[in-house]
Amino acid sequence: MKKFYIECTICPILKDKVVKYVTNTKKIFTPDFIKQNYHKHFGYSLVLTFFAIWFLFAFAHLGDTGNFFPIFLGGFGAYAANFLREWYYGKFHDAPWDNTDLNMGSYGGIIGAILYLLLLA
Repeated sequence: MKKFYIECTICPILKDKVVKYVTNTKKIFTPDFIKQNYHKHFGYSLVLTFFAIWFLFAFAHLGDTGNFFPIFLGGFGAYAANFLREWYYGKFHDAPWDNTDLNMGSYGGIIGAILYLLLLA
């Protein structure tokens, strides 16, 4: 009997992205964190996400969704905002693309959402 295999063409790409997302956290503790301006992506995303989550809790009933969804929303929203920023500066100002900027923004979004949830409790 012949066995059928399903080939996942996107799985290696996703695995590489997830591994890079997790391993980029070590750059927070290196001199590159300041030198490459990763601290700005992290800090701005943290502050903006904190107030965005506050706004959503106040006016969009985000408090009814539990804790995981605001954290996911903070991380994904900050990633998307930093993606748009990288795209804009790359297209119109010839800035180099750096995926670590996106990841640092996402970390800031996650921490901003967690801080809001901790202050809310």
